[in-house]
Amino acid sequence: MMEKVPVSEQAKSFRYYKYYETMEIAGLTKEQAAYVAQCKGSQEEALSIYERNKLLEAGSTYPAKTGFYPLKEGGLLVAGNVPMPDCTPEMLYWWWAWHGLEPLRYAIWDPEDHFDVSLNQTGRERALDPNVPLEEKAWDATHTVQESIGGPPDEIVIMFQDPGKMGYDRSKVGKAGCEFIVAANALMGAMKIPVVMIEVAKKIDGVMTFQARFWVGYHIVDGEAKYLLPPEIQLPDEIAMGLVSHNIKEFTHLNKVLPLVYAEERNHW
Repeated sequence: MMEKVPVSEQAKSFRYYKYYETMEIAGLTKEQAAYVAQCKGSQEEALSIYERNKLLEAGSTYPAKTGFYPLKEGGLLVAGNVPMPDCTPEMLYWWWAWHGLEPLRYAIWDPEDHFDVSLNQTGRERALDPNVPLEEKAWDATHTVQESIGGPPDEIVIMFQDPGKMGYDRSKVGKAGCEFIVAANALMGAMKIPVVMIEVAKKIDGVMTFQARFWVGYHIVDGEAKYLLPPEIQLPDEIAMGLVSHNIKEFTHLNKVLPLVYAEERNHW
């Protein structure tokens, strides 16, 4: 078991501190770790960022397997498909608005790897504005996080946007293929590696499933995907494997903690 991230003395007085203190997060099982070690797919199996709307189709996984995939332009696709049967789309939209407002909230999501989060002023105002629909509260929010994805904590800047502005078909949102969605450009680590992130939840074979897709090396600019890594930068497989492992770990734990936090804190911003 790893050590938990440090929290402030003030955080210990919050109602939801108990979720940090008493709920242990599980690491990957031996079977999961063995799977991740062999989870590199092929270019042919990858979902192209230029066809990213395929992920919003009912029942689709694209790609079918959790893992990472080299891309023709030189980047990587990291894909996670984590069952979250105890969560609803409303819970997930609420969580994306609520957890960025205070660092302990980020820590209870993954108490071993989520060190800190700060939120820009626009994101804070939208989260706290009762007139902003729940599913739109994360739009224009920038989360600057300190997070470990297998090594020392590193800074990741996550710039959430209206999915429509990132080239996603908003007519499919709220339908069977896309019951929940957040989308962002991100900058990862000291090298500020560009990443496009989309996270979708929908039922696969009757089970609510959280589908995260990270196109490493890309940003969406004016609705269009752009590959931004220079040719001399080669992304090691270890980065992708760390993302795959972290994705399984944090969303498996969120499935346990979110229903409890939501029941108690949904009206406490």
